[in-house]
Amino acid sequence: MPEERPGPRLATRNGAAFLIVDFQERFRPVIPNWGEILENLIRIARAAQVLRAPLIVTEQYPQGLGRTVPELEEHLEGAVRLEKVAFGCFREPKFVGKLKGLGVETLLIAGIEAHVCVAQTALQALDEGYRTHLLADAVGSRNGEHVKIAMDRLRGAGAVISCTEMALFELLERAGTPEFKAIQRLVK
Repeated sequence: MPEERPGPRLATRNGAAFLIVDFQERFRPVIPNWGEILENLIRIARAAQVLRAPLIVTEQYPQGLGRTVPELEEHLEGAVRLEKVAFGCFREPKFVGKLKGLGVETLLIAGIEAHVCVAQTALQALDEGYRTHLLADAVGSRNGEHVKIAMDRLRGAGAVISCTEMALFELLERAGTPEFKAIQRLVK
């Protein structure tokens, strides 16, 4: 378990990993801002490659909810893939083992649903001492009010509520590098 961290701060590359939670086919017709979330998840997946940051992708009970959507799947080369049945990722021993093996200290979390799997995972991450950033423009639920409630609760618990572009530029830290140019193309 990482040592206890102080409250909100900038995301930094050292020890950071992206986590995409359960962006699966069965949710497609019921998430109101599906397209916007998908665009941001693709940005996250591509940025993880540019930044050489670990990317973990989970699927909640794929036999019932389907697999990760193909539009995102094509950008997940090199991602760690984990199936789960627990709502919170930290209830899955393989997930916990993978984080420890990667030396993760900061989780940048996106996916669905905000008030269930995303929230439980983020709360568990905070309890375990991880710096926890929620990329709010890449998080959704069937009911928009549930997203707001989840973000408010997570902010109150100590998570940093951020957005995709904000987090990517925090991880970059400076302009004028080839990585900056690649990330700049992703967010335009």
